[in-house]
Amino acid sequence: MRAHHIALDDRVAVISSCLLLTVFCGGKVALWVTHHVKVEVEALSDANQRTHALDFMHRGLVIGWLERGVLFAFLIAGHSEAAALALAAKSLARTPELDKGGKYVSEFFLLGTLTSVSTALAMGVVARLAMGLSPL
Repeated sequence: MRAHHIALDDRVAVISSCLLLTVFCGGKVALWVTHHVKVEVEALSDANQRTHALDFMHRGLVIGWLERGVLFAFLIAGHSEAAALALAAKSLARTPELDKGGKYVSEFFLLGTLTSVSTALAMGVVARLAMGLSPL
């Protein structure tokens, strides 16, 4: 297939649009869902705990973009089992930080991850249905 045919293919538009919505709008949803945790952290009197938690949250922004993009890519390709493995790898990689971060870091991590997974899953299903494929 030639490059100009690929650019005119409706499936490319569907996948690109849904991917962008997943990554960036999903990030806005995750920020909204986790906002109350950030407010509680900013009010902490322990400066070390506050600094650690806010640093963790800031790094979570970029990780969330990557997470939603990878999950969406696996779901759109019909490999939901690979999406589960990617999610498990992320959880294992961040476990040491969760152990020393306290309840705020854990709550932020869980809420953010569940929101990212839900967003990627929803948009993956929408994209697959828009292209006439089975939902998963």
